[in-house]
Order: sequence, then structure tokens, then C-alpha cells
Amino acid sequence: MKEVWVWLPDWAADMALWEDDLVNVAPQADHTFISYASLAASLDNIAGIPGMDKATTVVGWGLGALALMKNAASLKKCDWILLSPFADFCDDSGEWTQQNLRFMAKQCLTNPEPSLNTFAEVFENEFGDWQDDWMAAAKKVDKELLSKGLNYLAETRVKDPVGEGRNVQVVYGRQDSCVLPAQTLKLKDVLPGASFKERPKAGHWPPLLLL
Repeated sequence: MKEVWVWLPDWAADMALWEDDLVNVAPQADHTFISYASLAASLDNIAGIPGMDKATTVVGWGLGALALMKNAASLKKCDWILLSPFADFCDDSGEWTQQNLRFMAKQCLTNPEPSLNTFAEVFENEFGDWQDDWMAAAKKVDKELLSKGLNYLAETRVKDPVGEGRNVQVVYGRQDSCVLPAQTLKLKDVLPGASFKERPKAGHWPPLLLL
């Protein structure tokens, strides 16, 4: 049976920006890159996203990884690769608070640019030149979907063990300024049997995490 990989993006992101590079992780597989708009519209039912029922491997990045873990019970058994994941985006080891994200979510409904700039500033010192591409794609996203994603990050937690019966790989960058390694490592309590791999020279960007 041919492998089918489905890619779930982070907040306001378009992983298809790096499609030419990322497909090299599994060059013989079929790859489907889910848009942020599709993910944000289906955060509580990602099993309903077209193609998810055929996936043999799902790659979830940031927000995409969080939604994947929260929807685990309704998904078919397949392998997971989680990039820069977290159980709680607003935990005390990170830089984000619920109050801050809720404010940004409300602000996005009228003017998303300040919120986008806040995230861009977090990325600006990371190795790689993808910040401008990320921003250009993010500016095209519907305001309400940007707001919905931020509210999801503010309110959603993974508290109980998930991923049982699956091959789960967790990959994170030592230089990640958006999701600190300490946040990712807390997932060891809720991902029994998962393998954790640190990329010393990588930050938040998927090409550096996977290639």
C-alpha cells in the first residue's frame, strides 16, 4: 500500500511553501498539504478534513499538532510526526499567556497585522529566510480564522495520555523561540512511548526540523 502523508500547519502558516523540500522526507509517498484555512475551520473535527481518512502518516506542526492530539479518539490509527508540539501553549515555561492571546484574537477581527507582527518578531532571530514568505501567506488568511486559531491556542490543553497504539515521533528545535523546548518536553507525560528528537541548530521552521 502506498504511503499517504497529510501535513497540518501551525497558526497562520502554509506548509506548502516548503513542499519541494518537505516531500523529500518520504519521496515515494503521496503528500497532501492542508491549508491553514481548512485546519482552522475544522479544529474540533479534523477527521472530517478531506484526505485524513487515507493518511498513513500525519505531520502536525504547532497548532496542527495540538489539534491532532485533541482529535486522536476520532482518527484512524496512523503514524504521527509532531513538529514543535506542546500540551499547553500558555504554560509557565513559555512566553505566551491566555490574556495576551485572547487580546490578539479579538484584535485580529479588525486588524490582524499587529498580531502577525508579534509572531514575526519571535521568528526574526531564527536561522533561515522564511519569515517574509510566512508573513505574505499569513496576510491572505481570513481574519476570523486567524482569530479562531489564537483562541484555540489560548483555551486548549492536552491533559490525558494520547497516541497509544501509534508510532509517534516528536521533533523540536533547540533554537525555537516560539515553542520553547521545555514546553515540548512536557509532552513526555502525555505521549507514552513517543520518541523525542532535538535538532540543535533548528528553530521553529519545518525544513530545518525535518531535513
